[in-house]
Amino acid sequence: MIGKLRGFIDSLQEDKCIIDVMGVGYVVFLSNKTAQFLKQFSREKEISLIIETNVKEDAIELYGFAREIEKIWFCELTKVQGVGAKVALKILGFFSVEDLAKALTVSDLKSFSKVSGIGPKLAQRIVTELKDSPRKLGIDTEFLSENNTQISNFSENEIMQDALSALENLGYKKSDALQVISVILKNKPEVTLENLITASLRDLSKGKI
Repeated sequence: MIGKLRGFIDSLQEDKCIIDVMGVGYVVFLSNKTAQFLKQFSREKEISLIIETNVKEDAIELYGFAREIEKIWFCELTKVQGVGAKVALKILGFFSVEDLAKALTVSDLKSFSKVSGIGPKLAQRIVTELKDSPRKLGIDTEFLSENNTQISNFSENEIMQDALSALENLGYKKSDALQVISVILKNKPEVTLENLITASLRDLSKGKI
């Protein structure tokens, strides 16, 4: 079973990529969010993806994630009857992991029904079967009853984690990357993920730690 791949992007599409690992090309299926995340890396930059291996009678399929929590949610979603791997990726492409937890907690059927391939019955099944998953996975959902500032902090935290993952994949120490990211977010709290990574790389290359 393959649990992680580290290599170079050979090709990238909206729902999959080929990662070159020492000359061997692995086809890895992705959510569109993960695909967008990978677009920021050149083919000369080594990347790393967490992998869930799906063994079928006629094929072995690999599903890639930038963060461990995304893989955990992927596995949770595919426990629901009618939610295959491809539908789970669509859900992860539609929701952030925080918004997914929120939608399950408040039984937001309408949002799930907006995902391609999910009708009202399947949306109901997902909410019913996974309503306790956020608590079971230890995800803090207290923000549901808090103000907009706290909700914004959750979004910032997601950006921080994605940026940190990207920098670690590029070989930077977690402590150094986190220090630079924190300073940038403090000065520019509305920074986008792409600009945060670019600014972090610039500061790290200048030794601003």
